[in-house]
Amino acid sequence: MKRFLIIAILALSVISLALTLDDAYRLANITQRKLIMMFSSPTCYYCNLFKKEVLPKDDFQEILIPNFVFIELYATDEKTTLFAKEVLGEESVSYRDLFVGFGVRGTPTFFFFKGKEGLGYLPGYVDKDNFIKILKYVAQELKEDFQTYLKKDDPFVGEPLIIEISKEDADFVLKKDKNAVKVDTVPNEVRRDRIYVTDSPDVAKTLQEKGALRVLLVK
Repeated sequence: MKRFLIIAILALSVISLALTLDDAYRLANITQRKLIMMFSSPTCYYCNLFKKEVLPKDDFQEILIPNFVFIELYATDEKTTLFAKEVLGEESVSYRDLFVGFGVRGTPTFFFFKGKEGLGYLPGYVDKDNFIKILKYVAQELKEDFQTYLKKDDPFVGEPLIIEISKEDADFVLKKDKNAVKVDTVPNEVRRDRIYVTDSPDVAKTLQEKGALRVLLVK
């Protein structure tokens, strides 16, 4: 099992992500999810192994999607402005500089954020079952020793939320998040790995009752 280090990120002068970073940061804030930044390389064996053997698996996605916005970041000259300004107090920062600013020594390395707050990081590849446990641990912001937590059976899947948002934010989510879907009525199958967007308070309430974990109510 690779190390899982909880750190307090206080005054770093750089940071980033890629969907773009600014899109991912905004998505995470609108939907009240945490952000995972994966520092990666196209030629990295373990990065590609993660994307093949961990990321697309259904049980991993069922925990990931309602609780996190995931972004993969390469060392390029592309810049972040929104994330850089709100989190770092910088006008703009390149993704390449983020690797340096975060002290990334190898790929993959995963950083976890809640809004502007750094929650921790994970260096290296982790198998699917252990990564799911890490997601649950971070999503709940647990304080107990992680090695102790690993020995437990945690049934956590996510905190069900109905979040009121503007039409502008709803349009942004529907455009940028491939897991977001607009509904006017309750679908026959309500899935955990979907971000539901609706104009109806009654539909929102029923979606939550049927197991939806993220429901965005347009006001």
